[in-house]
Amino acid sequence: MKTRTILFAAFAAAAAVSCAKVAENTEISGVVVPAGISEVNIAVGQIDTLVPVTDGKFTLTVPTDVTVLGTVTAANYGANFIADGTPLNVVIDDETKVTSKYPKISVQERLNEFTVHGKSVGEEFMAKRQEIYSDTLMTDAQKEEAFDKFYEEFMQSYIDYNAGLVSDNKDNFIALLAIQNMRGEADDERLNSLIDGLSPEMGGHRYVQGMKKAITARLETAEGKMFKDFTVNTVYGQSRSIPPQPLYKEVNFSDYVGKGKYVLVDFWSPWCGPCKREIPNIKAVYEKYKGEKFDVLSIAVWEREPVEVTISTAAELGVNWNQINNAGSVPTEIYGIEGIPHIMLIGPDGTILKRGLYGANVEEAVAECLAE
Repeated sequence: MKTRTILFAAFAAAAAVSCAKVAENTEISGVVVPAGISEVNIAVGQIDTLVPVTDGKFTLTVPTDVTVLGTVTAANYGANFIADGTPLNVVIDDETKVTSKYPKISVQERLNEFTVHGKSVGEEFMAKRQEIYSDTLMTDAQKEEAFDKFYEEFMQSYIDYNAGLVSDNKDNFIALLAIQNMRGEADDERLNSLIDGLSPEMGGHRYVQGMKKAITARLETAEGKMFKDFTVNTVYGQSRSIPPQPLYKEVNFSDYVGKGKYVLVDFWSPWCGPCKREIPNIKAVYEKYKGEKFDVLSIAVWEREPVEVTISTAAELGVNWNQINNAGSVPTEIYGIEGIPHIMLIGPDGTILKRGLYGANVEEAVAECLAE
């Protein structure tokens, strides 16, 4: 069963925002319903302060800035807000809410719609997923096929919806949230175009810049492009000293690819559950096709524990093909990889033939290439 995680945050299309002038500062006033709370924390931009609660009420004025997301929290209660220059009212309760005195010109109110509709879309998605996989009249294969069809249609609509949000909110934080929803799902060229259309303030956000960097890397290493080489120090054993020390050797990616074989490259890490679940599938493909025309290379990235854990985990999983460990983020930055496992197939001459393989797609891609 495939598992897909989506950051739901849909938004009802709003009419063009009025050009009414908003204040340079945003007044935040609130009411605290639960008893015993003497202060609230408000954090936005460079401000992170505790505000006293007097007779169940509090107030604070902050600079207007629609390019950042703020939080107001107290005990276990909290909500997000955008300091949009309109007076904002906060009610601290089981369902903490932030509303604007002037909703027609308020970015905050659009954020509220964004959040409400996101929850609705998420519930709709999970309900449909449950409906498909609980259908006792379908085989597992039929369930997978039905879910894949639903997912493809749903995701296309979801991407289009969020792309519209980006276009309508180029100068505020909602654009960033919408782009985040599309990350890992939308076509890189489309994402790149949307990012290029953002205001200078939003386009310069560190999250957006990080995403832009990853997109550029993926476009430069897309299917049909030649592989990019990298060099890392991998651990191949231990010294005989007391205590033993890791023995390193310098290896290049080009030592393994572009050498006349099709090479299946698996970027993984020992802490990654989905990575470990994919390895038996890779092992089956390796055992079936290994030889003069085909090989496998596993590259451990983003390791969180000593490299010995990677080595022992690989051994436990039966990884008996070429391996590179201790790669850190070197290859993932070059290839724009933002999630693992990430599996690609590289041709005999070093051309990247497939990216983002998983499950049955792995063998299908390998079999197709070897049959040519």
